[in-house]
Amino acid sequence: MASNEGKREEDLRNLLTDAVEVQLATLRAGIGFWSEWIEKTTEFVQSASRILSEINSEEQSARDLVLELVDASRASARALTEIPRHTATRFIEELDRFDAEKASAPKSARASAPKKRKTAARSAPRARRAGRAKP
Repeated sequence: MASNEGKREEDLRNLLTDAVEVQLATLRAGIGFWSEWIEKTTEFVQSASRILSEINSEEQSARDLVLELVDASRASARALTEIPRHTATRFIEELDRFDAEKASAPKSARASAPKKRKTAARSAPRARRAGRAKP
C-alpha cells in the first residue's frame, strides 16, 4: 500500500511540474509574441508617419509616396502574419529546453528526484508539433 501511495505522490509531482513548465513556456512565448508585434507595428508606424509627412510637404510625387506606403503596409502585414509561427517555435523550444535540463541533471539529483515514466504518447506529439511549427 505504501508503494502505491508513493507512486501516486510521484505521479502528482510530475504532473504539477509539467503543468508549471507549460505555463512558463506559454508566458515566455506570449511575451515574445507581444514584443515582436510591438516591434513590427512600431516599424510600420514610423515608416507611415515619415511617408505621410513627405506627402504633406509635397517634395516628391504623391503617387510614388502612396506606392511606397502600400509597399510598407504589405511588408508589415507579411511580418505580422509570421509572428504566430515564431511564437509557436519559441513555445516548443522552451518545452524542449525544460526536457534537456531534466536529461542533463546530475545523476545524484536524478537519483533523488522521482523517476518520470516515458510514454510514447508524450514524446511523439512534441516531435510532430516541433516539425510543424519550424519554418
